[in-house]
Amino acid sequence: MGASRPEKLDLLIESVARGERELASIRDAKLRDAVRVALRVHMSAQSGLDALARERMRDRVLSSLRPRRPTFADRAAVAFEMLATPAPYAVRVIAIGALCIATLAGATVAGADTLPDDPLYSFKLAGEDLRLTFALSANDRASVQLSIAEHRLAEAEALATSGRDEDALVASSTYSQQIAEAAAELAELGELQPEVVALAAQLDDRFNEQRSRVQLLATKLSADPATVRASQILQVVAAPTLAPGLFGVQRIAETAAGVAEDLATQTFPAPQRASAQTRAVRAAEVVRRNAEQARAAADRAKAKNAKNKNADNKATEERGDRD
Repeated sequence: MGASRPEKLDLLIESVARGERELASIRDAKLRDAVRVALRVHMSAQSGLDALARERMRDRVLSSLRPRRPTFADRAAVAFEMLATPAPYAVRVIAIGALCIATLAGATVAGADTLPDDPLYSFKLAGEDLRLTFALSANDRASVQLSIAEHRLAEAEALATSGRDEDALVASSTYSQQIAEAAAELAELGELQPEVVALAAQLDDRFNEQRSRVQLLATKLSADPATVRASQILQVVAAPTLAPGLFGVQRIAETAAGVAEDLATQTFPAPQRASAQTRAVRAAEVVRRNAEQARAAADRAKAKNAKNKNADNKATEERGDRD
């Protein structure tokens, strides 16, 4: 007898994870999507928070440590560690499914206004990662990335207002990177599809509205010596050099990539404490990586736009030959 469907799924996950089989070789579309989602969720669980986020959370937790019963966050952290240890993929898939539910619940508790040093911030990020993991179409991924970008910008505004320049820089950089990624996803679909036209228009409107909003806040913060540096960071976001000669989502992707790259050139006075120096190095690394990813996204959008133009020109030539 052949293997049952659950057993077959387990075997496929194992073989693809080990590199024994290519994902594209799975002919059953439903099985292929199931394997893709399982592997992406597994990788998301393993990657976890970046070093900067872990450092901030560690400082926050240690500063308020006291005897208490294990919280939801504690138990979930243990679950993430368990997922990073060797175990059969069949077991991990079950564990990941349960953890997904718990993570989404934690993300709901965390709320949109949770900031990077809050212990619940990890659930906010994990919830966003899960939404992105389960967004299988480019259109859905663009919608999720636009939502994530809005969260990062709101954080950047709150952090800048409180004078937390370094954190505001990281949040602003991630915002720009997510905008570029969203635009690149839409470019992959081709701008003539009705749903793409609608979402591209929404992205353009939000991008313009966000820049106007940030400009007002940057002007306000520039009047206070304690937030002058933060206002300069927001000014980079508010007044980018709009990519000349480009249109639609390619223009947005290129502009956002330019903002991310400009933010990567921002510098801060060298901190005195060793722990602060470590955080500064990690923050600079996150901002640099965001700039690289934003540029890669803009390049994908550019390449797709060129490919679409070549296809349109070829189709026009073929129609002319027939006439």
